[in-house]
Amino acid sequence: MATQTGFRRIVASSVIALVCAAATPIPAFAGAAWQPADEAAADLPAAAEIFERHIEAIGGQDAIDALQNRRITGTYSGVPFDYTARLQVWWERDGRYHQKVIEPGGLRYQLYANNGRTWMQIMDNEPAPILGSRHVEMMDTSDFLGEANYAERYKSMKTAAKAKADGMDVWVVQAITQLGRPHTLFFSVESGILQGTRVPVTSENGIREMTVKLYDYVDAGGVLYPSRIVQQFAGDTAKNEFRYTKIEVNAEDEHDYSVPAEIEQVFVELEQQAESGEAPAPASDG
Repeated sequence: MATQTGFRRIVASSVIALVCAAATPIPAFAGAAWQPADEAAADLPAAAEIFERHIEAIGGQDAIDALQNRRITGTYSGVPFDYTARLQVWWERDGRYHQKVIEPGGLRYQLYANNGRTWMQIMDNEPAPILGSRHVEMMDTSDFLGEANYAERYKSMKTAAKAKADGMDVWVVQAITQLGRPHTLFFSVESGILQGTRVPVTSENGIREMTVKLYDYVDAGGVLYPSRIVQQFAGDTAKNEFRYTKIEVNAEDEHDYSVPAEIEQVFVELEQQAESGEAPAPASDG
């Protein structure tokens, strides 16, 4: 049975942003045989070129621009659940996001993002705001376009190396989001498609590095999307796995992403205090 501590950890492991670690001299994908190749830096393609090739490989900008929302059904296996849980995700192009996970025993948690407000709810408890570094992680997650939004998503980026990933040649790109979160991304040299990421994530043991591997891309509305995602914290042998059995796009249903009044009040007060210099902004751990 999952615990409150376990739920705090699953919150960390769930904010995957699919297309999500600190810059290191020699990039390495934790938990796999990622070895730097013998490639002169002058021969590396520009990071923007790698992102653009990824966009083209998954369907092209026109197909991506046609997407308005995404509905995902699947399963989640991993911390803190003892059994495979049911997963549902509702996601809008403007960044409204709702993820629900329900264990067979009835234990459930939900994550939300809407207009810069991020919160969670465990069972029928009162909703709780997601602040600090976890807020940054949730804002990453709710970026509907992911790497197709690279020009706005990142304030800096560079191609760090050409590397080997489990025998596959990959380009390694290091980038920093607008909110200051570092990402390391691994793109297939052959196909151009994103294969995995490494990103710092907040856990009950502090900030830890998480590896995210993307598998089994499927066509969803003319755009390729990973249907299996495997996560692993640095130093852990356990893995968390998301399997998407159905991905629907441009659904006509109206989903409720309403921000609870008490959550709105928390963010309004924090923003007012930040403006006056009395307190840190919601994205700050200070």
